[in-house]
Amino acid sequence: MKPWLLNILACPIDKHHPLDAHLFSWETGEEEMSALAKDAGQPDDKHEKGYKQVAKQLIDGTISSPAIRKIKDQSGSKSSAGLLAVAVDVLNRLGKLQGPCEEDLLKENRRDLDALYRFMNLIEVDAGLLVCPECGRWYPIGSAVETIPEMLPDDLREKDRDLEWMEKWKELIPAQVLEEGTPYNLKDKETV
Repeated sequence: MKPWLLNILACPIDKHHPLDAHLFSWETGEEEMSALAKDAGQPDDKHEKGYKQVAKQLIDGTISSPAIRKIKDQSGSKSSAGLLAVAVDVLNRLGKLQGPCEEDLLKENRRDLDALYRFMNLIEVDAGLLVCPECGRWYPIGSAVETIPEMLPDDLREKDRDLEWMEKWKELIPAQVLEEGTPYNLKDKETV
């Protein structure tokens, strides 16, 4: 899953957006992540199409600043944490602009668009957790299929697989989810 997807994901049960995102590991290797972080804010013509798309999405509201701000990178990677910090900083600065047009954003904020593009579109989450702050439901990233968030309603979830996944990542999962998460939590494992 690319971090960009968090801009549009909502809880399938109560439709709440944004979701809390806890990112545990990256499919993108550390060497590549480090290079992307080092070059963040240094525009490259090969990404021009991506910059235009990010500028358009900023203008039309497709990019959800609250969703990006809710990301917690728990991977231990300094490079990915740095990319996230830069992306949040860029969103804070660009959010203060008064009615920019796409062309102005591209002309005046190319460095910022590059940094945002790199974080949202060039790296891939391997495993993580999405949590709805309204209903307490949690959704794994990378449980059944690598890198894919599993946004299934309760009746389509597999309790044993969910609990096994939760057990694997329990050191990184918030205590509230472990103890009270819906549809399953580790208290449920004790009754299995």
